[in-house]
Amino acid sequence: MNQLPGKVFKRILIIGSSSFLAKELINKLSNKNLVICLDKSIKKASKKKNIIFFKCDVNNFKNLEKVQKKIKKRFGFIDIVINCFVHQNYSKFEKQTTKNFAAALNTNVVGIFSSIKVFYKLLKKSNNAQIINLGSIYGVVSGDPRIYPDGKVTSDVYAASKAAIIQLTKYYAVHLSKYKIRVNCVSPGGIFNNQNKVLIKNYNKKVPIKRMAVVEEIVASINFLLNDDCTYINGHNLIVDGGFTSW
Repeated sequence: MNQLPGKVFKRILIIGSSSFLAKELINKLSNKNLVICLDKSIKKASKKKNIIFFKCDVNNFKNLEKVQKKIKKRFGFIDIVINCFVHQNYSKFEKQTTKNFAAALNTNVVGIFSSIKVFYKLLKKSNNAQIINLGSIYGVVSGDPRIYPDGKVTSDVYAASKAAIIQLTKYYAVHLSKYKIRVNCVSPGGIFNNQNKVLIKNYNKKVPIKRMAVVEEIVASINFLLNDDCTYINGHNLIVDGGFTSW
């Protein structure tokens, strides 16, 4: 087994590492941890020795298994899995197709199953193992079409898949507890990313604190769950939305 590159606290696997949120996570978590990045399109934006990249599609179960074996051989085990991948779908119900609906479900829901099925074996060897899934406020409440001026609504399949992820989090929190693996979910509200100005204005009206999140706030919420003082949190869906879902 290779030695870890420098002194690190946790071995963290981020699946879907090229997403907007994941990039900020990698930047934050790699300061003190080994971060292993999985994505179907890898762009090595960092030269840090404690950031490792593997090209892998979560929809390809056999490739996931191959990467798992490589990680096991190199590092022995992992402490954390963070599932950041998502298949975006903006189709209105009237124009939604069964093909696109199924494709989104396959990535967003079956992908969660696949990642946990493959990597829980490496988590079992950790003294403080945890899986963190990314849900959404739209897995809890319906998207409001009045917010979106450009026709890009939150779709039915996005809502269904995010609700499924929240429920799978609770399921696996129970059924993986025998391996001392905790499973939690973070469900963000809207994150500012230079969206349409009208959309931002409409969205802010629905938030009690009158603004979207900045990505660092979502990263901080995930980092909170990684704190060694939070070891009794299990099966929880942490909603980080500025109060959006409170009314």
